[in-house]
Amino acid sequence: MNTQVQIRPLEGLVSDADHEQLCRLVVEHVWRNDSGHADTLHELYTEEAELDLGFTPLRGREAIREWGRQLVESPPWKSIRHVCTNMRFVADGPDAAEGVTLLTVFMDADGTQSSVPWNIGEDHDRFVRTEEGWRIASRRYVNLFTRGDSIDIP
Repeated sequence: MNTQVQIRPLEGLVSDADHEQLCRLVVEHVWRNDSGHADTLHELYTEEAELDLGFTPLRGREAIREWGRQLVESPPWKSIRHVCTNMRFVADGPDAAEGVTLLTVFMDADGTQSSVPWNIGEDHDRFVRTEEGWRIASRRYVNLFTRGDSIDIP
């Protein structure tokens, strides 16, 4: 008796080329944030984009630019690193996609340099293909686990 599970291609996933481009977009977003370049995050969004991190949603590229500028000028952490995994992107027509990325966030806000993640959550994204390439049309962060300490994020 053959007990091997047969793996079939999943319907609806984006093409391999689009998957690579969307992964690069997601990683670029966290790299800019983690490397002190949050003031350029707006470049990765559409003009009418919405960013919801669990407090007042930011609407429009200009609001995202201002938020990123505040993070650069007065970061609420000494250092932060986001680890992106389990990225999955589903096509919604030829020029749109939805995706979920698991984020493990390490943050040092108080100088303890703890290796315990600050939180683990998911980015739920909607992407659109523009003349400049893929951009984020909306992003909603969903917190799954947290170590309990809090900071004030502008």
